[in-house]
Amino acid sequence: MFDLLPDFWIPVISAAEIGNTPVAVELAGERLVLFRNSTDDIGALLDRCPHRGAALSLGHISAKGCLECPYHGWQFDQNGNCTHVPLNNPNALKLSRLAAVSFPTRIIAGLVWIFTGQGKPKTINIPTSLMGAHNSYFIHHEVWNAHWTRLVENALDYVHVPFVHRNSFGGEIGEPAIAAGSFAKFQIVPTEQGIQVFSYYHNIKSGFAFEWYQPNLVVLKFDEMGMPVRIHSFAIPINQHQTRYLLVIQFIDPDAISMIHEFIEPIVEDRVVVESQNGEIPLIGEANVPTDQPTLSFRRWYHQAISRQAVPI
Repeated sequence: MFDLLPDFWIPVISAAEIGNTPVAVELAGERLVLFRNSTDDIGALLDRCPHRGAALSLGHISAKGCLECPYHGWQFDQNGNCTHVPLNNPNALKLSRLAAVSFPTRIIAGLVWIFTGQGKPKTINIPTSLMGAHNSYFIHHEVWNAHWTRLVENALDYVHVPFVHRNSFGGEIGEPAIAAGSFAKFQIVPTEQGIQVFSYYHNIKSGFAFEWYQPNLVVLKFDEMGMPVRIHSFAIPINQHQTRYLLVIQFIDPDAISMIHEFIEPIVEDRVVVESQNGEIPLIGEANVPTDQPTLSFRRWYHQAISRQAVPI
């Protein structure tokens, strides 16, 4: 299961979006259903009843907080245990054999996270900037028609800013650098979870830092530009052709929330370009130059760890 991104904790949507009705989501090619039980905990089940395969997301939440199948009324708790089968003698049933497939969940930074592996879940490796109170983040998400690896590369690519974003913040950053004949340079530090990168131009004061956390999180830091913000950019695979772009913004200075439009509006500029690219990042067939160092680090990891191919670059 979850062949596109197996064995990781992955955020799916904001916990605030899950109310008193089931919510259907697709993650890495698997259809899931999320729901709240009577104690306000969130469960995640495969969106398929073990009885006749109906979508559980079409059902409703019972008075006892269980998810009821729309077809024959079977009920399941947040761990997938079957708790009730209507019109059948309970003494003739072995409910333990009628469970739905369930997945571990956690709520972090106001997001519902799901573990896509088998057995005991791994420890979640996240930046401290995602360990705040659930209500301390601005969350935005939308669906892009692109492979998730293209979105990660886009977030790691500093050199595209003067061109893709020339009509927004990129013009202010890039025009002086281009006029000065600047070269983009990088300081890259490998970490246990990915890489830390500081990007700058060699002959003018500039730059900002970002970090990549395996598998699909890029954190942008604008300290050098005097902007008290942490932008967490998640590329969440829906399937081979669609990705949920999830933006989680932490404002270190609460007054900085007035800047939110400066980070949301340029998204469409990236989206148009990224959706024009074909498929996942390839192993070969695309040219590379020195300014591709951060994205090449991601490509090497992806083809070794996820697609499991020998890497010549």
